Amino acid sequence: MSVTGDHIQTLRDLLLSRAGYALTAERASLAENRLGPLARREGFTSAAELIGQLATSRASLGWEVVEAMLPADSQFFRERETFRVLDELLPALSAARPGGRVRVLSAGCGTGQEVWSTAITAAEAGLNAVEILGVDLAVRGLEKGRDGLYSQFEVQRGLRARQLIRWLEPAGDDWRVRDDLRQGVRFDRANLIDGLEGRESFDLILCRHVLGDMSPQARRRVLAGLDSALARDGCLFVGARELVPEALEAFRPVAGRSGLYVKNPARLSQAA
Repeated sequence: MSVTGDHIQTLRDLLLSRAGYALTAERASLAENRLGPLARREGFTSAAELIGQLATSRASLGWEVVEAMLPADSQFFRERETFRVLDELLPALSAARPGGRVRVLSAGCGTGQEVWSTAITAAEAGLNAVEILGVDLAVRGLEKGRDGLYSQFEVQRGLRARQLIRWLEPAGDDWRVRDDLRQGVRFDRANLIDGLEGRESFDLILCRHVLGDMSPQARRRVLAGLDSALARDGCLFVGARELVPEALEAFRPVAGRSGLYVKNPARLSQAA
């Protein structure tokens, strides 16, 4: 049984309602490959049968389908210019905070490379009070990030040789993040469209290559949640080439720093 237009519509509705994700035709064309392993693991004969049975299957299966269909491209030091800015931004934030404590949120952290890249940046800047929380709705990705175990191919995507040797250690054919980099780093499951109430305030939020895949309505919901979780003088980073017009409702872009926003002072003055 092949995936039909009706199956794609079911996927489109599922991803939009649960994750705010707008399923493109290109991503939909990958449904067979993305869902095939999950279908076999769950005892279905095909991805199409799996999709057709979602309505009568256990609720958690729908989340597994969402996780399988979401983009999962993650790499160390992706868009290295962002981390060159962080080389300056993290020390500046640390100098402005009591005890140098800086709280960072990696929103939509995937399999954790952004989290560990940020931790490396902070450590190499001599900062020892930077706390980083990586959140994502994909449980398997979070488990990988928390474990900090990456293949040779994964570490070659973005990590320089000196960084690899300093911050990771061999683990068979793979590489694992060293214990001295793990202090202050946490991972937790969160669905960004549900908001971030109940969590601490953050000085810096990285939400890169996440918003561009969402519907405009979902982006507004996510940005509202990020706004509420961001300190009054905090900073928001989105992907350098992500056009997020909805961000301008709450944030102001920083000139010369692609993808970097700060809270909108005019909006804050009106709210005061």
